[in-house]
Amino acid sequence: MKSTNLLLVDDNHALRSMLAFSLELAGYPVFEAESRLEALDTLQSQKIQIVLLDMGMPPHQYTPEEGLAVLDWLNANQPEVKVLVLTGQNEEKVSYLALKKGAFDFLEKPVSVDTLLAAIKRARLFSQQREKLKEEEGIQTVQIEMSLGQGVKEIRNQAEQKLIKQVLSDTQFNVHETARRLGLKRENVYYLIKKYGLQRAETTFSIEKE
Repeated sequence: MKSTNLLLVDDNHALRSMLAFSLELAGYPVFEAESRLEALDTLQSQKIQIVLLDMGMPPHQYTPEEGLAVLDWLNANQPEVKVLVLTGQNEEKVSYLALKKGAFDFLEKPVSVDTLLAAIKRARLFSQQREKLKEEEGIQTVQIEMSLGQGVKEIRNQAEQKLIKQVLSDTQFNVHETARRLGLKRENVYYLIKKYGLQRAETTFSIEKE
């Protein structure tokens, strides 16, 4: 089984160090970040499967703004990453906002190591089953947000854009493999890339030579 890399994002150094130590003892490689910018830098330079995300970080440590910004970035760039939200803020409001933006689970601080490990195990199992479905049945799942006022074409385009970005991310922007997974010709994939203005810079990878 491949190792699961964790990213622990929390501005509380003492708590972060304690949790990181416990998770490493459990066998997980752990990367640490104390801010949104550090988190995004790590996500772009390392292969992370699960993020443990504190929502309140400087300069807005008393609101969920920074954590929500990380979730927005992951939704747009690495939707396959599972996020476990850790917060001691207004639990009901923050959990609603976090789950709406794609968080996998919500854990209220203070969280025990056993509870955290159980949540990580659930996220790992979910990711493994998703990968199995993709490999065996070619199934892709896409999350979209829509309002009742949106037309069918707008919703279709939103889903299409999400799907092509997700598969390009999964394949490290390999157009040939993306076309294979989606059952399209490479010309169609190039058309969709141009249609939605997608660029290699939107991922941390480059197109592989075919």
